[in-house]
Formats: sequence, structure tokens, C-alpha cells
Amino acid sequence: MSDKPSVGQRIARRYPQLFAMSEAVGLGLQGIRAYKMRAGLTILGVVMGIMTVTGMSSIVAGLNASMASQIQSMGSSVIFIRPFAPGENVPDEEARKRKSLTMPEIEAIAERPAVKAITAMEFVPVEAVKYGNQHARDTRVFGVSDTYDTVHDIYVTKGRFISVQDVNRGSKVVVLGADVADTLFPFIDPLGKEIALDGRRFEVIGVSQRVGKFLFFNRDNILLVPFGSVEKKDPRFNWVVADMQPTSPLTIDAAIDQARETLRRKRKLKFLEKDNFAIFSQDTFTDLYRQITGGIYMVMIAISSIGLLVGGVGVMNIMLVSVTERTREIGVRKALGARRRDILWQFLTEAMTLTAAGGLIGIVIGGLAAWLINAFSPFPAVIQPTWVMVAFAVSVGVGLTFGLWPAAKAAKLDPIEALRYE
Repeated sequence: MSDKPSVGQRIARRYPQLFAMSEAVGLGLQGIRAYKMRAGLTILGVVMGIMTVTGMSSIVAGLNASMASQIQSMGSSVIFIRPFAPGENVPDEEARKRKSLTMPEIEAIAERPAVKAITAMEFVPVEAVKYGNQHARDTRVFGVSDTYDTVHDIYVTKGRFISVQDVNRGSKVVVLGADVADTLFPFIDPLGKEIALDGRRFEVIGVSQRVGKFLFFNRDNILLVPFGSVEKKDPRFNWVVADMQPTSPLTIDAAIDQARETLRRKRKLKFLEKDNFAIFSQDTFTDLYRQITGGIYMVMIAISSIGLLVGGVGVMNIMLVSVTERTREIGVRKALGARRRDILWQFLTEAMTLTAAGGLIGIVIGGLAAWLINAFSPFPAVIQPTWVMVAFAVSVGVGLTFGLWPAAKAAKLDPIEALRYE
């Protein structure tokens, strides 16, 4: 019979700490298999906490990616001129002072050197959009300038876009959004056909590309008509806004400054008076959305912390019970030469094994939930490897933190008293 040591024995002699750790992990897994119900209830809080982190981080990451895509679809480096900025709260008195834009103001901004193009926009209230027996529902109609396609980087897939002559003449022509074209003209070419906007006849001259949604606004379910073509209104009561594009992404700040200066001069605002308008870029939407998702992350951390705290207390209790049940085993190990540090790391490793197992289960459940949400709901979800690693590290950290007291208690046991324990 050969006296040559086995591979395990050689590893144990050369790497005693690694062997002791692997043995402790094995004991932890053995405890989970032997006491499935007890171990399951113990790590349930950890599972819930890690599942929350994995699932919610995936949903938030998916929403962030979707939001970035939606903002980008509005056109590269678009700048918005509105009476109010997104998320801005102003007193009623100041709100009354906010004005919409006028065409002279828009024309003055268009002449500034950092502005490539600017388009006037007005919302046209229309209730009924139909062609024959076909009706388009929840469709929004906008009066726009001929530069709208340049500002928003869109093109028409059929026909042509609104021209400067259409705007000057107030021509009764319309460019259909992709969804409107599919609804009103499912089997025929829409070009040259006339649709009715609350009884007013408009000729279809083009169909715009499919651009998707922005927040809850479907940008494919719109109609674009020449600015001022629906009806002439009193400029004092006309709600006109504008979108503009700088000459390059590097001149966004310059374009904003020049537009602000032009509007303040046109409106004769004094030096210390506040702007009675708002100019903002796509970054404003991004920053506002990050504030919202930051709040979601805080809620996620709060919920997961409660679950991890409950799970940690459960692990601590089960490890204290384990120390009591294995008192004689601890005495034997100490009698055979195990040091206090060895006993400490043995029980710490077992505790971390428990919580790590809970963490892996939580990651799997959270990832599965994210996949189901992404596949069968309108909310996008993207698994974040960084958050998965953070979640697993946190689950192991919970075991390390809450296992310290039981491990220290086990390490302090007197070997003689432990051997006498019944």
C-alpha cells in the first residue's frame, strides 16, 4: 500500500488556510442540505434583499437606456424654448408673466451665428382626424415651420416635407406620422389623398419616418401642418414655442446664450429682471430623469436594507445555535491544535456561505424577474453586471458582519469545558 499523500493532503499541507476555508464552505453547504427548512428561512431575508437590488437595478437601467434613446431620437443637440422648463415651479404671479414666442422673436434668434436652424411650433386643437370611414385616435396636430425636419433630424419616407412656400401661403397640406398613415391608409398610398381635420380638408404630401415615443408621447401619432395654416389667431392668445439646433454640438452653450440675449432684448427686460421664458437642452431631461431614478435607487436601497437586516439577524441566530450544537466538536478541534483564529474563520466562512447562497438565489430570481418584465411588459429591463457583483459582495458582507459574534463566541470557548459539554 502506497504511503504517497493524496492530492487533498498535499493541498492541505501546502495551503492550510485555503483548505480550512474550503472545508468550512463544505460544512456550510452541508448544513444547508441537512436543514433545508431552517436554512431557507434563515436566508430568506437575504434572498429578498438581493432580489430587490438585482430586479430594480435592471428596471432602472432599462428605463435609463430607453430614456437616453428617446432623447436622442428627438434630434442631435436640440435646444427647446418654452415658457417653462421641465420640473420648474413658479409662483402664480410670475407664471402669468410668462409669454409664448412671437414670429419676430423667432426670426431674430434664427439670425444669430451659433444657431443652425429654428422652427416655430404651435399646438393645434383637433378632435376628429379621419379619411373616409377610417379614424385616427388621440392624434396630436402641430403647426410647424419648414425647418422642423432639419432641427429634429427627421426625414419623410414618402413624398416631401413642408416647404417655406407652404408656410408663407398657409397651404392646406399635411405630413402624417407613421402610425397615423398606417391607421388611415392601411392598404393604399396616402400621397395626394385628402384627410379631414375637424371638417377642414388637408392634402397629404408626405409620411415621416418612424421615430418612437418620448416619455408617454407617441411621436408617430402626430400630424404636421404648415405653421398658421389651420386658422389665423390673435398673436396675443397664440401659444407658440420653438425648437432650435446649434451649428454644432460644441456651440450649444453659445446658442443658448445668444437666444437668451435676443429674447431679453426683444422683451426689453432690465438687467436684474428674471427671464420670462425658459431655454434648455436635452441634458435638462436627462438630469431630471436622473433625479427621478436616483429616488428609485434610494427606495431600492431602503427596501433591500430591511431584507438584508432581517436576513443578517437570522444568520446570526442560526450560527449561535450552531455554536451551541457543535460545542464538543469545537473542543475536539482545539484539543487537536486548532487555534482561536482557525475556529473564528471556520464559523465566519460558514456564515458567509449561508448568505452567499441566499445572494445567488436572489440574483437568479431578480434576473428572471427582470427578463420577464422586459419580455412581457412595456417597461424595459437590462441586467447590470456591476449591480450583480455588488449584490453578491453585499450578501457575503452580511454573513461576515452578522457572523462575527457567533464566530467570536466559538473561538473563545475553553477546550476542556467544551469537551465536557453534553
